[in-house]
Amino acid sequence: MSQTPPNFPANIEVQQETFENWDGVINVPNVWTCAPKSGADVVTVCNWAVSEGYTVRARGIMHSWSPLTLVSGTPANAKVLLVDTTKYLTALKFIPASGNQSAQVNAQLGATMLQLMEFLEQQAGGKGAATGYSFPHIPAPGNLTVGGALAIDAHGSAVPSPADDFNASYGSLSNQILAFTAVVTNSANSTVYSLRTFQRGEGDDKAFLTHLGRAFLIDATLQIVDNYNLRCQSFTNIPNATLFQAPTASTPVPAGSVASYVAQTGRIEVICYPFTDTCWFKVWTNSPTQPSGSVAVNQPYNYPFSDNLPGWVTNLLKLVTSGDPSLTPTLSSAFMTITSLGLNNIFAPLNDLWGPSKDVLIYIKDTTLKVTANGYAVRLARTNLQKSIADFATEFNSLLKSYQGRNLYPVNAPFEIRVTSLDDPAKVAAKNAQSPVISALTPEPIDIQNQWDTAVWFDVLTLPGTSGENEFYSDLEAWFTNTFTGTYGRPYPEWSKGWAYTPTSGPWTNAAYMQTIRDSFTNWDWEVATLQKYDQGNLFTNALLTQLFVP
Repeated sequence: MSQTPPNFPANIEVQQETFENWDGVINVPNVWTCAPKSGADVVTVCNWAVSEGYTVRARGIMHSWSPLTLVSGTPANAKVLLVDTTKYLTALKFIPASGNQSAQVNAQLGATMLQLMEFLEQQAGGKGAATGYSFPHIPAPGNLTVGGALAIDAHGSAVPSPADDFNASYGSLSNQILAFTAVVTNSANSTVYSLRTFQRGEGDDKAFLTHLGRAFLIDATLQIVDNYNLRCQSFTNIPNATLFQAPTASTPVPAGSVASYVAQTGRIEVICYPFTDTCWFKVWTNSPTQPSGSVAVNQPYNYPFSDNLPGWVTNLLKLVTSGDPSLTPTLSSAFMTITSLGLNNIFAPLNDLWGPSKDVLIYIKDTTLKVTANGYAVRLARTNLQKSIADFATEFNSLLKSYQGRNLYPVNAPFEIRVTSLDDPAKVAAKNAQSPVISALTPEPIDIQNQWDTAVWFDVLTLPGTSGENEFYSDLEAWFTNTFTGTYGRPYPEWSKGWAYTPTSGPWTNAAYMQTIRDSFTNWDWEVATLQKYDQGNLFTNALLTQLFVP
């Protein structure tokens, strides 16, 4: 093979590299990967790609599950060019408050979320309890590119509460965008690409706010909030029967339930191992000053036990994955024991931390156990929050028991629950702002009609290749689809995770579910047509996106 692709621009770095996603299921060696130094360089490689018949895929940290960048089985000789945004396209610029305009940040989209959060924390002018600026909530991994996070409507876990009520959207990170620069074709009849800056509210901008890799953005200007301090309490002694208890007409928010904590602080996360009676339950509280008993922290990644498994646990992992899945309950118990001991260590307790927002919200490292994951956001009314969690926990445990009866253990890692608000364009500092079109948090007419204001995020994790996983995920997806109907709620895929399952072929293979996705978004056809209008050379696509992005 030649040293570079044919006629490749001489001034832009390019080499063959391996693409591997988070759980290692997608591994494509020897993919031509370039590292442009500017937006103009990206335009150059896009116009080169048109002339040579290549497709172009933005590549960040590769912390994803779904094949939005490359699909599994991409052949070695495929005409696809990865554009590594992480090497040079990482500039960050602070835009101070001026007149009626609040502070903003412009980020090139190869910067990581941790780099962005560290940068914001260092900026002067914030009036919060912590220095600098932040967002109402952010994803837990720090090593994600900003571009990757925006492409898939990334989120953390928070809703407004008595303890926490910023004058900002508590929906997706995508809904914080005020402007962006994208690589687009000049007109409907041209395959020549150039840079164009879009302002939020101008119309076509909303198609790009969550684009799944069907577009190429260079930078984005985001609205931010004054930074704040959070207390993060971790509980491992609350029975699941209490956290997941079903509400009644007389007790719609049972004491000690997940919903009761959401009502108090607005910020929770459930990490629950299968076959265990308690979970790792995290509650964040906006706390301007350090509470008595809390340990102050000034850096992220404060749970080393989750990144450094002892040898006996890794040996147990090998046994579970190499032929004795019946050890799964033992493995889950071991995970829960390590979690509890790590959090409640009397010499270095981690169960009550306090510090600037980023330091208690970012905790997932690249060394965390690599698991596969499905993911759904269920939109519903806050009043049905606890009911949805109780219904899910009941179904999850029932399915586990059913599979166990067949000597199958398809889930050997936790399920996770988070809660956010839906995207609120009224909380965006731009005239005529509209929500991202295909975000899982986009308010549709059905949401307004039913007063749905909340999304509950459900993820179920397991080690890649676990026997029965695809059948289990198919059953669970069917339950989500059949349960959250009518006025109760509606499920949407978490784009970066697994969805559209079939029992034999796994995720992203269920054509009927993909049609359900299209039908769920009011403006799906407009989204497809608009992104196509700005990509006349059909550069920004792959086999999955081609299958999904049809009217």
